[in-house]
Amino acid sequence: MGIKTIFCLALGAATLASCIQDEPLNAEADIVAVTFDKDNRDVLLNTTDTVVTISTDAAANNIEIAISPLSDVTSVAPTFILSEGATITHDESGLDGNGLALDFTSPQHYTVTSEGGVYKKSYTLAFKRPATITKFDFEHFEMIAGGRYINYYELDEDGSRCNIWATANAGYAMCGQPYFPTQRYDRGQSGNGVRLRTESTGGFGEMMGMRIAAGNLFFGKFDAVSAVSAPRAATLFGMPFNRVPKTFTGYYMFKPGETMTDADGAVIEGRVDQPDFYVVMYENSTIVDGKRQSVMLDGNNVLSHENIVGLARIQNPKVWTDAQIEAGEWERFEIPFVLMPGKQIDEEKLANYGYNIAIVLSSSIDGAYFVGAVGSTLYIDTLEIICED
Repeated sequence: MGIKTIFCLALGAATLASCIQDEPLNAEADIVAVTFDKDNRDVLLNTTDTVVTISTDAAANNIEIAISPLSDVTSVAPTFILSEGATITHDESGLDGNGLALDFTSPQHYTVTSEGGVYKKSYTLAFKRPATITKFDFEHFEMIAGGRYINYYELDEDGSRCNIWATANAGYAMCGQPYFPTQRYDRGQSGNGVRLRTESTGGFGEMMGMRIAAGNLFFGKFDAVSAVSAPRAATLFGMPFNRVPKTFTGYYMFKPGETMTDADGAVIEGRVDQPDFYVVMYENSTIVDGKRQSVMLDGNNVLSHENIVGLARIQNPKVWTDAQIEAGEWERFEIPFVLMPGKQIDEEKLANYGYNIAIVLSSSIDGAYFVGAVGSTLYIDTLEIICED
């Protein structure tokens, strides 16, 4: 942070006095990124991911980094990029956490302290071997940001937490509106489900040219910092996967909002909103100038990127009445996974987690482009990706 300097000349005095006033110290206490040098990067699932950017979303305080299935993590020394002026301490040892070699067979805990020492934030860093999860019942969640909105997670076969789900709720929080697009639905098909509702973004959204926000839930990460300047690029889709999907199944209900509008807020006559939900599988690396580079799809290319190998997407979704939704008349869907023309799944690449898979759910099919109907509501529960044996 810069320093304002005010020079005060004492006229008639024998000496020159200068008075310097500092700006307020930086109050942020964030991990901006975790980095790995050449001696530590071999543990990573994608060795080119030497800089892992961390979202400012409260859910990102639990940092998980994918590692190769055979990696030795008993002595890894990550380096942290922090808010300006901040420091990081390893909680268990009390030592400076930057570049400290630790045994990551168990998660490690850190505290970041802001410049000046007033503000603190706690983080957990875990190295996770890929977990192939195929069933999702939405019974595992927490309320974050002071209980304002929900964060879903899964448990792997060992009962360990897997932070594979993300929403854009953190971006919507900037709108100052009372109801978030992605919420828990306590009358799911079995136990809890998810309610995704397209909401108005109010005056803030209108000013930014983003008048609506579709309810969404997806595998991946949401970068709240980039949400205003590049909203589609802020949604990053996918997790490593080593199975061949056959069918995407689950239960849903849907009721469209009354009035479809375009990105300028103009009414689209004669059009009824639709939900969207699908599974997409893609190669998570590509070769550029003879070097392997990681690939992570985002809202701009999740259905169009050349690395996509297959897709299972809802077609002609049904519409429910309020009475049917109140009665809980869930519909089971079963969507076949279809390979893209000319694409095949490589067995060796699959065994080495060379593919990512993502489930993407939205209450408005064109919500990423701010086209939809406020009030469109998608209810989802009991999802499964059925795979080949």
